[in-house]
Amino acid sequence: MKKSITMDYCHNFSMIVMKGDMMNKLVRKSLAAITVLSLMTLGLMLAGCGGGGSGGVSSEVVSGKAAVGSPLSGQVSLKDSSTPAKQKTTVISSDGSFAIDVTDMKAPYVLQATGSADETVYKLNSYADGPGIANINPLSNVIVASAAGDDDPDDVYEKSDSDKNHRIRNNLSKTISILLAKLEPLLKQYSSEHTNPITSRYIANHLDLDDMFDNVKITVSNGQLSIINKKTRAVIFTGLVSDIANGIFDGGSLPPAPSVPAAPNGLTAVGGTGQVTLSWTSVSNATSYNLYYATTPGVTKTNATKISSASTPYVQAGLAAGTSYYYIVTAVNSSGESAASAQASAVTASTPPVPTLPAAPTGVTATGGTNQVTLTWGAVSAATSYNVYYATTGGVTKVNGTKITGATSPAVLNGLTAGSAYYCIITAVNSAGEGAASVQVAATTLAAVPTPTVPAAPTGVTSIGGANLATITWPAVTGAASYNVYWSTSNGVTKTSGTKVAGVSSPYVKTGLSAGTTYYFIVTAANSVGESAASSQVTATTNAAPPAVPAAPTGVTASGGANQVSISWTTVSGATSYNIYWATASGVTTAATKITTATSPYVQT
Repeated sequence: MKKSITMDYCHNFSMIVMKGDMMNKLVRKSLAAITVLSLMTLGLMLAGCGGGGSGGVSSEVVSGKAAVGSPLSGQVSLKDSSTPAKQKTTVISSDGSFAIDVTDMKAPYVLQATGSADETVYKLNSYADGPGIANINPLSNVIVASAAGDDDPDDVYEKSDSDKNHRIRNNLSKTISILLAKLEPLLKQYSSEHTNPITSRYIANHLDLDDMFDNVKITVSNGQLSIINKKTRAVIFTGLVSDIANGIFDGGSLPPAPSVPAAPNGLTAVGGTGQVTLSWTSVSNATSYNLYYATTPGVTKTNATKISSASTPYVQAGLAAGTSYYYIVTAVNSSGESAASAQASAVTASTPPVPTLPAAPTGVTATGGTNQVTLTWGAVSAATSYNVYYATTGGVTKVNGTKITGATSPAVLNGLTAGSAYYCIITAVNSAGEGAASVQVAATTLAAVPTPTVPAAPTGVTSIGGANLATITWPAVTGAASYNVYWSTSNGVTKTSGTKVAGVSSPYVKTGLSAGTTYYFIVTAANSVGESAASSQVTATTNAAPPAVPAAPTGVTASGGANQVSISWTTVSGATSYNIYWATASGVTTAATKITTATSPYVQT
């Protein structure tokens, strides 16, 4: 379109020049119109460019909660199934939530959360088959280790590769079924016997599965899974991670179930324009509340519409004008739902509500990750959608920020620059228009992590022989995850000709060697990318074999004399000294009187 406007103008101008001053005036008006149009076009282009950066909202996200009863404070890292594996990291939000953009990554994925909660440091693992939910908690840690066949859950992530990730995929469903069946009495006490610890909806709110994590301690050590009652220290379950089905479960050690809460008191309802505001008195052992409402009196839990997980005060919006609404409220905890409160009612205003702009979103958070920022916010009453504005300088507004429409919480801004700060605001939108902006939040993306490379060859390798063994030592190599030793009894050992010992660490002691033999060694470093070149060759000679016990002397003779006896014998090969044993009675043995370091002939006086 821009090209056609320019061509039309040039064609018209060539004709107008010959018409004199009147045409010149028209030309100037045409120029002015075109200039305005050009500026408008430029303005639209600039508005689309916004305040910097080239990110967008990812549609391929792995998200979830990282919690152990309380949210973890730390970070979540994700590795994919590429070779070598790609890795991304994000900071965990204050409520335990996280989200990682996996647009350019290869499924399936393994995840690891590292952080602390209640003054305890945790490292927990999980798995994602693709974009979607992947919670990280003590049970997900057990499940992925068992599915991978790893005694140490940390190996799920730290020694991940495509084969292991696919092995988890193949075994995951069966492993979860075995775990839920074995722990059913424990899980049932927390209404979680049908909950998938990895993919089910999970909130760090001390309810259901999260309540169980508050009351039991789940650990894995040397392949042994233990579940312990935190209060009594009694063992609820113990067994091998690799054989959960045959572990020992003690139902008598379960934590006591909490009592069902009492019915809430003091329920009040106040009508307004298109809404009703409800309030009630909190119940001491309740963890959440359910509201039930209807437009006819006599509302019960069975004949009304249910609103779960409400909190006081609660505003129900979007109601019909001039209509009576009837309510009851119940209290909930892990043991169940209370009886209903007394009924309360309110009438909405008779004038139909005039659409108004939604309020500014509150509770906005921003957390940085690998080339991404995750934004979360609380729902705004009467909002139908949300817009995100961001920039790389502070003071972002709806005018100078890059706009992303139709966002939902959590929104992951991807394709961002590593190690850069991003400033964001959120607005709510409905039929009346766009509301005011939230307060500005900011997050910094993680610094760029160098692409892993094959480690360098180890240097400074030394070796020393011993009794049927050799000890090889070397300094650590940057970027190495493990080391391999190759050995041979022939000089010039290589990775091809040598016998390989994989996954060793310095110092490495090679045992079972032949005595008095020279051995040749090289060392390589390895990581997820591959194996390094070999170190320089080193040698070690084992200790010589100890001498054999000499044979018994032969040709022994004894002859008496004046108060003496002379003893002689034939020299024994390999002997360094001789002992004589004597007695005055026949049948002398080595228990008799001993004379050491004798030589032949020996005279006993």
